[in-house]
Amino acid sequence: MRINEREIWLVQYNTEKNWLKELPSQNWLCILCVEETPRRYLDEVLAKIINQDVCYVCTIGAQCEFVHDLLDEEICYREVEEPPLCLPKYDIITTWHNDFDEGIWFAIFAAYADAVEIKTVIILDMTAGKEQERIKEILNGIENENMNT
Repeated sequence: MRINEREIWLVQYNTEKNWLKELPSQNWLCILCVEETPRRYLDEVLAKIINQDVCYVCTIGAQCEFVHDLLDEEICYREVEEPPLCLPKYDIITTWHNDFDEGIWFAIFAAYADAVEIKTVIILDMTAGKEQERIKEILNGIENENMNT
């Protein structure tokens, strides 16, 4: 799906498959959809998306603020660690959105990074599929609204 000159991909997090191979390695924004996700999985995902050179991360769902804070802590830790740990050459921008629909809309239309042109938006669903239909409905609504303007 393509909206606002950005490719939109929905990726289902699953410990039994290689979800990482579905992520790009440049010019991308990640929407992390999190709800009752165990900390060990959050730590894994946050480390891997940083290593994949994500430039912007928006968190949505019940744990959005908590995960946003974890990500900021991981970024800060990597900045001060000696020797320095893997970080992109630019600052990773992070936001959290209590309003699920608004978070997806923001990522597609309003998120902007000075240093990197965002070409792809990955919605990484960490809810074991519980929010997948809701995400698809929101995307279809945005796509239909965008086509009518």
